[in-house]
Amino acid sequence: MVKRASPLEIYKLLPRKADWDKLGLKTGMEFVTELMERRLKLSDFPGELPEKNRQKILELITPPQRPLEFGVGSRKCVIGGEEAFHRHDLTFFNKTAIAIDVSDEQPDMVERVKYITDFVINRIGEDLKLDAIAVRCTSNNPDKFTESVKKISENTDLPLILCSWNVDALIKAASAIKDKKPLLYAATKQNWKQIGEFAVINSLPVVCYSSDLNELVSLVKVLETMGVNEIALDSGTCLEPGHIVGTLNRIQQIRYASIKQGDPLIKWPVIGVPATIWIKGIPKDEDEKLVIQYREALGAVMMLSVDVSMIIIHTGGTKDEIWFPLALVTYRQNIFTDPRIYPKVDPGLFKIGEPDRMSPVFMTSNYRMTKIPVEQDLKDGHINGWLLVIDTGGLGIEAGVAGGQLNAEKVAEAISQYKVFDNVDHRILVIPGLAARLQGAIEDEADCYVAVGPQDSSGIQKWMEKSWDPKKFMQEYNERKA
Repeated sequence: MVKRASPLEIYKLLPRKADWDKLGLKTGMEFVTELMERRLKLSDFPGELPEKNRQKILELITPPQRPLEFGVGSRKCVIGGEEAFHRHDLTFFNKTAIAIDVSDEQPDMVERVKYITDFVINRIGEDLKLDAIAVRCTSNNPDKFTESVKKISENTDLPLILCSWNVDALIKAASAIKDKKPLLYAATKQNWKQIGEFAVINSLPVVCYSSDLNELVSLVKVLETMGVNEIALDSGTCLEPGHIVGTLNRIQQIRYASIKQGDPLIKWPVIGVPATIWIKGIPKDEDEKLVIQYREALGAVMMLSVDVSMIIIHTGGTKDEIWFPLALVTYRQNIFTDPRIYPKVDPGLFKIGEPDRMSPVFMTSNYRMTKIPVEQDLKDGHINGWLLVIDTGGLGIEAGVAGGQLNAEKVAEAISQYKVFDNVDHRILVIPGLAARLQGAIEDEADCYVAVGPQDSSGIQKWMEKSWDPKKFMQEYNERKA
């Protein structure tokens, strides 16, 4: 991996005086940390920064793989910008964008566009969405392509990738929506001059295409010389047997050259197009269609696994094919969960449904993938109650108990801090089965009755039906206190 700048290098370039309170910070080193983690931009610096220092800092924080941004508004898409070849080296900052294609000849074009735009799956508290629409000029007609692009643009706020080998069609369509900052696909050895000139005049990003890496580098060099300042690289995608290894090898060569070697001529994000598997046309029957979809899915997953900056797929643009993008966005969520950081949520006391004074109080940890499923299982079971989330530093129940991050003292402190038993007319706490060994200690520390619930939250509803008996629990509590 290209050597990352040290925080101290950047800190030395900052003026000693700045209005850190404006950003909610206390020191310049805090600003540097936020800058390097990309939670703040250099333009956020709260004070006067000499231009020489600004340029030097920009050089230090610019990633070896440059980012590319297309689209506008809240759903604009940023791809690339990575510093790590493997996710265990460092955070992956920009997840692989997933785009679905639409043809300018599709009769259901608008319906497909609206479905792609509105696609959302909530998983573990995160809304998983698609990122862009690739509009293909299958008609080879500049007027038809332009009208289709305009209509699509009116029906979506997603960024658009305009795809055509017909230069006239591509330029005419892009001219119609240039204020939406579409991504132009693609510049080749045949059309680079026309595409490059148009991109420079209109400040638009461009995809360079060639399966020959030397030729691809030459295209990048000439476009950069012309003044194109945002480029993506497509080294060709072929998912047929015997060719997929070559496809992945070219992608990894590009990533390695930029991220590991810092090659200035191939420093841009790389994209893959699993949708090319459909280039042969409509399958003759359902069996052949499934084979093609399987190969497309296989290619897409492999590209996600090696952190391709963006993929363009074909399957998944209708509700009947929801399984395809669902699998990809779910897999992507797992891939782009930073392995160095425990995914956690805020601790606290959370109201579930409409609890009364005798409703149960459940306990869990603030590990994101524990808290959210527990909360969802309570809601799905139509259970009215309270959920006490303990700060375990983002560890799950079993790991927290084993490591001491979840203990009786912490539970007692949380009960006191959040005034848990002020909300009910009992002192009963339901703990997960995986924390059963803490039962006695919690009862002593928190002065309450501890009921041990199921090990898995999916069993809470059945546990409530068979075991929840607040009158009995409080009787035992009072007898113990007497």
